[in-house]
Amino acid sequence: MTSKEIKELITSAKNVAIFGHQNPDLDCFGALFGAKYLCEKLGTKATIFSNPTKNSFLLNIFDKKEIESVFSSENFDLVMILDCNIFSRLEEKYRAEVAKKDNILVIDHHLQVEVETGCKFLIEENKSSASLIVLEILNDLKIPLTKEVATYIYAGVVGDTGRFLHTNTDISTFEGAITLLKSGADIQKVYDVVYRSKTLQQIKIRDYLFSIYKLSPKNICHLVVSKKMLEKVGGSVEDVKLFIDDLNQIKEFNVVMMAYELESETYKVSCRSKNGYEVAGVAVRHGGGGHKMAAGFTLKGNAKYVGKALEKISEEF
Repeated sequence: MTSKEIKELITSAKNVAIFGHQNPDLDCFGALFGAKYLCEKLGTKATIFSNPTKNSFLLNIFDKKEIESVFSSENFDLVMILDCNIFSRLEEKYRAEVAKKDNILVIDHHLQVEVETGCKFLIEENKSSASLIVLEILNDLKIPLTKEVATYIYAGVVGDTGRFLHTNTDISTFEGAITLLKSGADIQKVYDVVYRSKTLQQIKIRDYLFSIYKLSPKNICHLVVSKKMLEKVGGSVEDVKLFIDDLNQIKEFNVVMMAYELESETYKVSCRSKNGYEVAGVAVRHGGGGHKMAAGFTLKGNAKYVGKALEKISEEF
């Protein structure tokens, strides 16, 4: 879809429900809040639905008052899904209700492995973030940004490019960043919250995690972090989410796979790679997706099972 067609779709709706993927990250929230602003500037009411954890660092950037948790499909005539292109990656509590709708717009930058019938799509795999796609739609429609929205979108761009370190960073990424800076984005706030807010306890947790990783042939690093382990060291899922980037900084590691328990015996596996290794294909084969050097998937089972599964998966590289 073009920006003009997206505008027509939004303006023809009365009430828009906006969703992202489960276990939302910076880019997911940046895109959600950017889409809400887009809808409202076009004169259409919009509501974000998500369930971030109470201590999520995201809530130190994004306004939690703009987020609802209870969704009923009959109250909305358009659904927007961002940073995600298949229903199975939505938060589980929303999947059945979203699937009831026949007017769904998907805006994403991930590889589209499956096509959900009845949806309208804007998939740009060459874009570094979903937030950047939303920004470009706003620019196409000549909608000016507020400082607050510019900050939200900048956080999304920074999150999915790793502060412009990842290989998905291109000219359009920097052009978008310039636009956001000109619009007053509070980049200091983003960097302080994301990269300069670790507590002493979190450093202790990081040191513990450094002590439990395993290394397979070809320098494939993997580790499993259960809820029980986190309780033992006084940590939470939020304390370990960004740890994968610390591991990925180690020169000798070609691939890093970190599994952390979100629900009982349900583990999110985050993957990062460098030195010519790619993780997207492996993630897709195991029911997930992502980009060449940053992807993820889900494994079910206890910590011992997940650890053995990761050892086996390491052989695929």
